[in-house]
Amino acid sequence: MEHKFIVTDLKTRLDKFLVGQVKEVSRSRIQRDIEAGLVLVNGQKVVESKFVVRKDDVIVYHQGEKKDEGLVPTETPLRVLYDNHGLLIIDKPAGMVVHPGAGFKGETLASALLYNFKDIHLVGEEHRPGIVHRLDKDTSGVMLVAKTAEMYEYLKNAFAERKIKKEYIALVLGRIEKQHGFIDAPIGKSKADFRKMSTENIIEPKEALTEYQVLEYLDAGIDTYTLLLVKLHTGRTHQIRVHFKSIGHPLAGDALYGPRLRSDLKSGEKPAIRGLSRQFLHAKKIEVRLPDGTWIEAESELADDLKEVLGKLNSKIVNNL
Repeated sequence: MEHKFIVTDLKTRLDKFLVGQVKEVSRSRIQRDIEAGLVLVNGQKVVESKFVVRKDDVIVYHQGEKKDEGLVPTETPLRVLYDNHGLLIIDKPAGMVVHPGAGFKGETLASALLYNFKDIHLVGEEHRPGIVHRLDKDTSGVMLVAKTAEMYEYLKNAFAERKIKKEYIALVLGRIEKQHGFIDAPIGKSKADFRKMSTENIIEPKEALTEYQVLEYLDAGIDTYTLLLVKLHTGRTHQIRVHFKSIGHPLAGDALYGPRLRSDLKSGEKPAIRGLSRQFLHAKKIEVRLPDGTWIEAESELADDLKEVLGKLNSKIVNNL
């Protein structure tokens, strides 16, 4: 399909101009079409989305065919904590993958969003509509999702500028004596294991800062666990899991970063932890400032499986989480 336009603005980015003109096509798709050479400016092929067009420029867009990326709506109910101003806050359950990736094409948060919100396919990237950040499959809790292109760009910038506040509840192996502290260590891809991120022997290190506050110490025989409130000051892949592993206190139940053998623990994990089928990590709270200056805060109650673990460990604060 061919579209032809004449620019009326003094100057603007090419991709931004086309998004405003061809509203049924997502920005990511338009950017791919530009890179594929499907856009002409004054008869000349332009392959950079950030190219600046000016008043009276003639734009011809040969819209490419939409590729089937395997993302189809799935009738999956979602727990919505907030829905206003083009912003969704979702309470993601453990076990739900956020979007399709290598080796996974099944039901995801992305496919559930397509079913529950009819216009969200126009927002963001085609295989992750509206999604501006992610939680690991086995991490439960709050997530932000954009319902409009404007909110999508706003949230992407807010994350990049570290203006969004996130808090997690985590249970780690061992006793962290310091009641309040920071872990400041760059994170990158592990050279030793492609599945992992690490703070040592890494590729492309990026700064990472994690803050924690001890909430409670829990004993199971001679083994001790520390329950933590964790705040992220950066948003690296597996950041909490990697940082606590790096100081010798991996998350309870973490199959990737925890002890590989039961003999790595003093007496083996106790029944309360053996009943845990995932890492003990829950995105408890998120705060975001809207474009009009209003602060929005949403909290997710601790997931039932994690409450059960704390109950078996005789936590005194489990009912407050």
